[in-house]
Amino acid sequence: MRKVILLAVVFLLRVSAQSQAACELSNTGADTGIATISASENMGYSAPGGIGAVGFRIPTACITQSVGYHVWRVDTSPADAPTTYDIGIYCVSGDCAAGHHLGELYVHTGPIYGSWFTNNLSPATVTGVTVTGTQNTLTLTGSFLLPDFPLGEAIALTNCGVYNGSVVVASATKTLVTTNNPTGQSSTQAGCTVGTSAIFPTGFTKHDPCTNGSMDRPCQEALPWVADSRTVCSVPCILPAGLYAAAIGTTCNDALRPVTCAQLLGDADLGLIYPFATSSTQYDSAGLPINMNFAVNNTTAMWNTTQGASSPIKPAKLLIY
Repeated sequence: MRKVILLAVVFLLRVSAQSQAACELSNTGADTGIATISASENMGYSAPGGIGAVGFRIPTACITQSVGYHVWRVDTSPADAPTTYDIGIYCVSGDCAAGHHLGELYVHTGPIYGSWFTNNLSPATVTGVTVTGTQNTLTLTGSFLLPDFPLGEAIALTNCGVYNGSVVVASATKTLVTTNNPTGQSSTQAGCTVGTSAIFPTGFTKHDPCTNGSMDRPCQEALPWVADSRTVCSVPCILPAGLYAAAIGTTCNDALRPVTCAQLLGDADLGLIYPFATSSTQYDSAGLPINMNFAVNNTTAMWNTTQGASSPIKPAKLLIY
C-alpha cells in the first residue's frame, strides 16, 4: 500500500486579551525529517513554477506576524547571483474567502535570498552612492547586492553630508535602495558610503551562523511577514477561520551544481506526498503569485519526497506566530 504523508505545520499566535483565540491546526503524519527546497523536476514529479503547498485548518480567527523554521542545510548561492525563496499563506476556503479573497495570498515573507538561510549576513560596504531626499524617503542610487539589503534592516550612511547616520531599508533593487529619511532634508549628496549590518534575520541579537546538519539554536530562524501589493493583509495579519495552504516557492534548482539549495526540517522522507496541487502558476524572483487555485489530489504525486541531490520542492515544518 502506498504510504501518504502530510506535513506537520505548527502554529503559535501572539494574542492580546481582546483578540482572537490562539490558532489550532489539524494535521496528519510525521513531524521529523528534512525537506529539500528545490525547483528541480525529477522522476516525473514536479512543483509547478517551483511552488509547493500543504493544507491546514484554522477553526477560529487569529493573528500572525512572523514565521519560523529550522535550517538543516544552508544555501550556497553567491551574493551576486542569489537564489530566492518565498513563504506565504493562501486562503483555500471558509471565512477567509469573504471579500473575494478565495485563493489569494494573505501574507508572505517576500524574497528570501539564499544566504539568509545561514543567518550569515556579513557586513558590506558600498561606495560612490548618490542619495536624494524627499520629506520622508531617501533614494540611494548605486550598485548593490540584494542579499546585503534585507527589508527592515538598518544601514549606515557616511561621507554623506546631512544624511550621515542610520536609516532603515524600505525597498531594494540592484541599482536602487529606498530608506526612511530621519533628517527630512530634500537635497542630493553624491559619493556617499553605505555600510550594512551583520545582524540578520531581523530580531537576532548577534551574528551567529547556522551550520549544516545542526539542531542548535543558530539554525532556528524567523522572518516577519511582509504586506505588499501581492497580499490581502497588513501586518500583524488577522487570519479568519478557514482552510489555508502554506506555500513555499523558489528559483533554486538542486540539480544545477555547484549551488546547493536550502534544506529545512519537514516530513519524513518516505513514500509520496499528496499536498494541494496548484494551477499552472509560476514562481518569480520577487515572490509567490498573488493568487493560486488549489485542489486536493489523492492520485497524482506533485513531487517526490526521496532525499537526494535532485529532490524536487516540498513544504517544510513551519512555526507561524
